Amino acid sequence: MKRILLTCLSLVALLNARPSLQLDRERVEAGQTFGLQLVMPLQELPENRGVPQMETHNGFTFLGLDSSDQVMRPSMEDMFNSFFNGGGRSYKARIYNFKLRAPKKTGQMDAGQITWEIDGQVQNISGKIPVSVQRAYTDDALAVSLTASKKTIYEGEQFYVTLGFHTYEHFEGGLQATDMSTGNDFIVHRSDLNNMEFKPVEGSRREMQASAKFAWLSPTKSGNLQIPPFKFKYTKRGEPKIVEEKKQMGGMSFSSRTVKQESIEAEATSPIINITVKPLPAEGKPANFSGMVGDYKFSAEFDRTNLKVGEALTLSINIRGDGTPGTIADPKLPDFGDFRSVPPENNISKKITGNKVITSKEIRVFLYPKKKGTFTIPEISYSWFNPAKKKYETAVAGPWTIEVEKGDASAEAVFQAPVVQGPAAVQKQEIESLGSDIRYIHAVGKAHDSARPYKSIAFWIIFAAAIPFYILVNLAITRRRKHNNDAALVRKGKADKMLKARFANARAALKEGNAKALYAALENGLIDYLSDRTNLEFKGMTRPQMKEELSKLGVKEETIAAIDSWLEKCAFARFAPVNPSAEEQKQMLADVEKLCEGLKV
Repeated sequence: MKRILLTCLSLVALLNARPSLQLDRERVEAGQTFGLQLVMPLQELPENRGVPQMETHNGFTFLGLDSSDQVMRPSMEDMFNSFFNGGGRSYKARIYNFKLRAPKKTGQMDAGQITWEIDGQVQNISGKIPVSVQRAYTDDALAVSLTASKKTIYEGEQFYVTLGFHTYEHFEGGLQATDMSTGNDFIVHRSDLNNMEFKPVEGSRREMQASAKFAWLSPTKSGNLQIPPFKFKYTKRGEPKIVEEKKQMGGMSFSSRTVKQESIEAEATSPIINITVKPLPAEGKPANFSGMVGDYKFSAEFDRTNLKVGEALTLSINIRGDGTPGTIADPKLPDFGDFRSVPPENNISKKITGNKVITSKEIRVFLYPKKKGTFTIPEISYSWFNPAKKKYETAVAGPWTIEVEKGDASAEAVFQAPVVQGPAAVQKQEIESLGSDIRYIHAVGKAHDSARPYKSIAFWIIFAAAIPFYILVNLAITRRRKHNNDAALVRKGKADKMLKARFANARAALKEGNAKALYAALENGLIDYLSDRTNLEFKGMTRPQMKEELSKLGVKEETIAAIDSWLEKCAFARFAPVNPSAEEQKQMLADVEKLCEGLKV
């Protein structure tokens, strides 16, 4: 049956040979040359004709034209089509070969059109010529971009960078960050990249792209600064290679040719970003300038203006702005000479709102009046530089008038320690009423004189032992009070307990398979544990600043290197758009736990 079909196809192959366009290769690569062939059967060539011309579009470049006559043999597809439409037999044709260079851009594009002057008239014989341009196997399969929201800023001003990925058809995966450092000249708040999602590129579904805001930065100095390139490793499909194999069978030699493509490792880097940082203007700088640069809101208020001696007065200060992420300077407070105060409470937080990181700080100052009277607390001002308006701004709160009345106890007694009072004094009339009921004191017999306790050796031994016991108890109480009044000691004492809670969150994330949450818990847990142990705020510090502070505290160099290494690993795992394996996540948790155990010693 197959032979009959082939015979029928060959009989109708001659009926209808037509001009056609074809490429001289299966794959057109970006930036490479290729041939676009116009195949014209000799029997259909016009007698009065010129030379075909090509007008290129979309970055295609015309390099030249040559022609040759060849015998065209039909393909199986042509022969099958000829069963219904005619044609399909071998025929002589003239091939006009247009040599073109493809653009650097990839995707499906119109290469242009071919015109031909026939019988004195120019005719468009091709219409649009769609060509699919693909990435060369020798080119990178991954393109990484890093763009800054601003290139010229003021010192301390906040800006953000966007990280983007573009994968091409020969990208095979294995994406891993090897360097995502933003340098030593910026304070950085990084995003978790939870919203990064790869989507097909329009016009080329074999290419994918994704982008997201990676970090918000604030320069620590002025001048020409740079954000170094980010580096990533990945795997791509290599260039096709023809492999020839020779085999011996029964004394005869056979050779075969196969095309192989191997997977190879490659590296992609983002371009360097140059940032111009301008110093803050000296003109108009307030005397109490806080050093903050951005758009800020400031408020301060007391919870009351009338109170008694012994009661507490609370001053609440709130500052909110979009300057250096995670950092807000304290305002200069007035002299509270008529009040006693305790160390203020500070609470700082940051949150991504829109395109900015908003940092908020709440300060609570507790004041205790020393005496009654009317007191005036001067105004509190806060100044910052607004880069959008290019000028300094100042907000003022106060002054306040505080009325203090006499309390039930002195200010000294209430502030220092509560007074323990004994039973109420016996009044004169009570003594008179008791006079008739006073019992007479009877003489003690001589038998009791010999049992006086102070004459016993045991009494003096117990008495002598009570003195150091009393001293030890007083020292313990004093130390406890000092510890409770020392925020640093209290924080250090709770460090291990807080660390257990953070590792519990990490184990929960590991159990749920949430890699991003796991590495966030590990990174934040390690930084918070260091902060609790040292009473230093490591959040907001650059890595070099953190290493410098740990070195000042006497931490060993190998320990500092281990801390820096694990923080880098956690950051890579969090911000790279790939998830490590479950075993890698489990090992990371165990290693960070071991590192923290070593820090306790």
